[in-house]
Amino acid sequence: MHRDSIAPLNFTIASVFKALARLGRLKDGEVVYGFALKCGFAFDLIVQNAMIDLFMRCGAVGFARRIFDEIEERDVVSWNSMVLGYGNNGLVGIARELFDRIEKRNVISWTSIIQGYIKSGEMVEARILFEKMPAKDLAAWKVMLSGYMSVGNLIAARHLFERMPTYDVGTWNMMVSGFGKAGDLENAKVFFDQMQERNVASWVMMMDGYVKVGDMEGARCLFDQMPEKNLVAWSTVIGGYAKNGQPRSALELYKSFKKQNIKPDETFVLGIISACSQLGVLDTAESVIHDFIGPSLSSNLQLLTSLIDMYAKCGTIERAVKVFEMVDHKDLLCYSTMITAFANHGLSDNAISLFDEMQKANIKPDGVTFLGVLTACNHGGLIYEGRRFFKQMIDECGIQPLEKHYACFVDILSRAGCLEEAHSVICSMSILPSAAIWGALLAACRVYHNVLLAEVAAAELFKIEPDNSGNYVLLCSIYADAGRWNDVAKVRTMIRDNQVKKNKGSSWIELGCVVHEFVMGDDAHFDSENIYFVLDLLTKEMKLLGRRDHNSTFSNSIDESFKNKAAYEMDIVTFSSLLFAG
Repeated sequence: MHRDSIAPLNFTIASVFKALARLGRLKDGEVVYGFALKCGFAFDLIVQNAMIDLFMRCGAVGFARRIFDEIEERDVVSWNSMVLGYGNNGLVGIARELFDRIEKRNVISWTSIIQGYIKSGEMVEARILFEKMPAKDLAAWKVMLSGYMSVGNLIAARHLFERMPTYDVGTWNMMVSGFGKAGDLENAKVFFDQMQERNVASWVMMMDGYVKVGDMEGARCLFDQMPEKNLVAWSTVIGGYAKNGQPRSALELYKSFKKQNIKPDETFVLGIISACSQLGVLDTAESVIHDFIGPSLSSNLQLLTSLIDMYAKCGTIERAVKVFEMVDHKDLLCYSTMITAFANHGLSDNAISLFDEMQKANIKPDGVTFLGVLTACNHGGLIYEGRRFFKQMIDECGIQPLEKHYACFVDILSRAGCLEEAHSVICSMSILPSAAIWGALLAACRVYHNVLLAEVAAAELFKIEPDNSGNYVLLCSIYADAGRWNDVAKVRTMIRDNQVKKNKGSSWIELGCVVHEFVMGDDAHFDSENIYFVLDLLTKEMKLLGRRDHNSTFSNSIDESFKNKAAYEMDIVTFSSLLFAG
């Protein structure tokens, strides 16, 4: 319009200001303000009000006040914009001064000052003003209700809700969301069930409440009942499965999502990547990256950091490094993720070098970063560096060690044979030692044949986790190595008396973006009959042939046997993969 030399109206300039205000583009607003001055609109009330709104939204309070003071004949919009702006910028005292000066207040005037008090956390003053309002519209009720929800005062919110003369879907949603975020799903469900009309947000808020308390069964039940599902609904459930340690369920639901022709966003992709990271399955992750991560997301720091974590957990540290090198402006989380990745892959020197590089970039490490570099020292057997970093964390950075830091440091000392020092660290801890900490000491006691400390560690472990068979077995081994067979018998008696059972381990393998999980003696797999058929053939061939020429004979035998089997649906490579996974 400007290039075509079409002269703008005051509404034109005001509309541009409104758009810039919602985008927070202060510099562009200043440019348009200069243009408005040249066009003679600087003293137009509509333009001035729009400018006040822009500068207040962008935090330029002084500039907004200057424009306000220049207005000769202010209307209620001018006053309301200033009251709301001061309140939103944390200056509720000045907002109140202006509010008291307004001669003809409207509902927006009252709502604006109430919102200012709510934002500053002064709920008592907000409620006093709310009760003084000569007339209240639905927006005023919702602002007050939202204030109580934001401070977690659900009782006051409920009482206010019951007084409301009318409701809309948004009001009901606020109640469902507030109780859901507080973990009070019982009351959230009461409001949800009473709703005569629901929108997609209603369902999502209720599902999100279930997700937050870890009740994925309840969340999935609601999801399946939804009459209409949008991307947020899919993201809530899939991301919820990933957050609550059910990555296989997340990937199963992802298969259904792919049939919906819905374009995913960053939140959705992060949930899928998290699920893939937990399982260490690369094929599914690669398909997600190929299908959904385009130029718009490839510059997203949070997404790139998640990719680094995923590649590392899937065992491809080289790709993790490549993604890390792609990041232009690395933050603390990005560095910490890469340091942890190096540490978990046994690349201790790389982790420590990157830690030093991060500090040179003036990025202060946090507890997560120190846990990563301590893990690197642990895997690399770097006891002196471990002591140095643990001391630096406490003395220089003022970070109090958490359970994981202590567990890692105790493990470093224990593995190096410094058992007494490790025990001393445990005894001086500011928090109660966990099973992981005593377990690290117990494991090292077997390596270094320290029966005395082993008994101390085992006694603590039996209190913390009496049903963990591993602790009993480990103590038995330590006694056996020392030739103390009477003590071995006593521990075995404890196992029987306490009815301790060994937990079954599980294995899984990804084939064709499908994850197959197995435990010992498992017959739950849909193709278990064929899997055990191959296992039986393998056992027979090994007994008959031994090692010589085993590979060629075994393959011929398998192929011949399957020719006579009607249920043969998979090829030998798939069967062998499943077999060795199980």
